[in-house]
Amino acid sequence: MTHPDFNGLRVLALESRRAAEVAALITNHGGVPIVAPALREETLDATPATTAFAEALIAGTLDLIIFLTGVGARHLIDLVAAEHGRSATVQALAATRIAVRGPKPLAVMKEIGVPIWTTAPEPNTWRELLSAIDGASGGNALTGLRIA
Repeated sequence: MTHPDFNGLRVLALESRRAAEVAALITNHGGVPIVAPALREETLDATPATTAFAEALIAGTLDLIIFLTGVGARHLIDLVAAEHGRSATVQALAATRIAVRGPKPLAVMKEIGVPIWTTAPEPNTWRELLSAIDGASGGNALTGLRIA
């Protein structure tokens, strides 16, 4: 079995969290790594949108909340909890149908004791998430539901 060799080519890696490991992997295979993160996580303060979400969550006016990332779920929960308290936030989430895209937001919900209505199977893309939501709803249209 031959091993891949970049033969000194420059290789662009759009990686942020594991940039050092990816760069080492490229170097180990004869490449010159150029690591340029495609995304950057930034913590944002409360905005009118997050405040409106918090009010709707606490008021119980949301029918379904979809969490795509663990980092995003944790940060949004912290924003709501800062305004309404941790207990009220967890109670409101537990009273709402929750869909998660993968293992990271699932872990956040389990950590705080919030039951999951549905979760996307691997490879945890939006396609699997939509299919899981469709299956959990029994094929009933989500028309008219308030979804965040």
